[in-house]
Amino acid sequence: MKEASVVEKVREIVSRHTLPDFIIGLDVRLGDIDGDPTMWLIFKTTQGPKSWSPEAERRIDGITAVKEALLPELITEFDDWFPYFRFESQRELKSVAG
Repeated sequence: MKEASVVEKVREIVSRHTLPDFIIGLDVRLGDIDGDPTMWLIFKTTQGPKSWSPEAERRIDGITAVKEALLPELITEFDDWFPYFRFESQRELKSVAG
C-alpha cells in the first residue's frame, strides 16, 4: 500500500470514532524503526491542567480509550505498519516549531 493511501486510510479509521473534546487535530507520519514500517498518530490537544485534578484524570481516561479503540483496528488493517500514539498540546507544538 502506498504511503498516501496508508495516511488516508488511517484518517478514515480515526474519523469513525468519537474523540474526546480536548483532541483538536491529527497528524499522521510514516517512518520506520530498525527497518520496520511505523505509523505515528500525533493527536493535537488543548493545553491540559498543570497539576493533578479531575480534568487530568478525565484526559488520561480519554487518551486510554482512544488508544484501546484504535490499536486493534489499525493492527488488523495494516499488518505491515505498527501504530504509535503521541498526544501533544498546543503549547508543546509551539515550542517545537519555534
